[in-house]
Amino acid sequence: MNNTKMMYVRPGNLFKEFIIESNKQFVTSTGRVANKHIGNEVKTLKGCLAEASDEDRRKHNQNSHIVTHTIVQAGSPTAKRTDKLILGERIFYIIDIDDAGTLGIATIYYAEERQDIK
Repeated sequence: MNNTKMMYVRPGNLFKEFIIESNKQFVTSTGRVANKHIGNEVKTLKGCLAEASDEDRRKHNQNSHIVTHTIVQAGSPTAKRTDKLILGERIFYIIDIDDAGTLGIATIYYAEERQDIK
């Protein structure tokens, strides 16, 4: 008897390398506080990107942000809430983070894909 598990993987569902840019606040010349994402392409995470389910959207949506994708990473969280993830030409903002089981085995990032920002 063959005791192996068959795994069905679609071509787009393999692990990908995301660049992490952290959110930093600064004061402009007019005295207003503004946000800017800063990164030097050194901090990355390797995760699997998938479209968010309806249940994920209901649980993790916030007032002005809608969860569109989930990113699953092996290990404890590398990125923080409000960080920006870059995958080629695609940009994702992290809306919520779920450290599954709080054991550092896997992390689920709930993200919003932004097409208006480059």
